[in-house]
Amino acid sequence: GTQNCTSCVPGTYSGTGAEACTDCDAGKHSSTGASSCDACKGGSYSDAGARNCSTCLGGTYASAGSESCSACGSGTYSEDGNSACTKCDSGKWSNMSESACTACASGKWSGSGAEKCIKCEPGKWSGSG
Repeated sequence: GTQNCTSCVPGTYSGTGAEACTDCDAGKHSSTGASSCDACKGGSYSDAGARNCSTCLGGTYASAGSESCSACGSGTYSEDGNSACTKCDSGKWSNMSESACTACASGKWSGSGAEKCIKCEPGKWSGSG
């Protein structure tokens, strides 16, 4: 045998008496000399063997321990590093994968979580937003 043990590199881990280090699973990460891998926090993700987790961009989200980010649906949005999407407020709308909601144009309205704005009925009106 050797005279000393070598630390596992970031992105890998080992238990007691290991002959080699093992890659962290996707959705986890580790630093030098880890005996286990830690789950990525919500709003971030990783591939297998990751040293660090990557932040999800606006319009996407990830729960803790995710291997990828998912797109926000229509009528919702997210900012960088969010673990969930948020419904658009009334008077706003969004397509899929948006980092912000857009105000309805004058003459149109929406409820919360809308994927489009609706024209006002005859005899009614609406300012923008």
